[in-house]
Amino acid sequence: MTTSTDLQTLHDQIADRLAAAVTTRRGAWRTPVLSTIDADGAPNARTVVIRAIHPDTRSLEIFTDNRSAKIGEIAAEPRTSLTFWDPVDAEQLRLTGTCAAVADHNLVAQRWDSIGPRGHALYGEPGRQNFVVLKLQWTVWDWLWIGDIVHRRARFDWSTDGQYSARWIEP
Repeated sequence: MTTSTDLQTLHDQIADRLAAAVTTRRGAWRTPVLSTIDADGAPNARTVVIRAIHPDTRSLEIFTDNRSAKIGEIAAEPRTSLTFWDPVDAEQLRLTGTCAAVADHNLVAQRWDSIGPRGHALYGEPGRQNFVVLKLQWTVWDWLWIGDIVHRRARFDWSTDGQYSARWIEP
């Protein structure tokens, strides 16, 4: 549980939880909900799997199928959000930013190779052509802890130069 009262410590704890989401197969933050906007302007949410975190570029990777509705939705409106929830610790993180399909063919090929035959089977035939790596670069973390007696909420906003400001917020 992330319960620090110091914003720098809280930032570091959240960053550690995000990094652990990549390697902790059954971890609560491994499978957040990705929200996009559909063609009618309505929200569209689905569970995804976090595959990589890049703190230096404030980004993370998600793998998907190019036949998925989210591909067109993100192309039309790249602003997206991820909602992470840990029911054991009563901790939520809403991560907001922009998302796009990765165009670097070498990186996509590396990621394809990394998932192996079982992962390849998820993408049907021809699997490699259906495989897409999405990269979401965050600009905001909105963190909430729902304690038994008190709730805590903090917001972290990143500027274009990569610096962030943090503050406690109510409610």
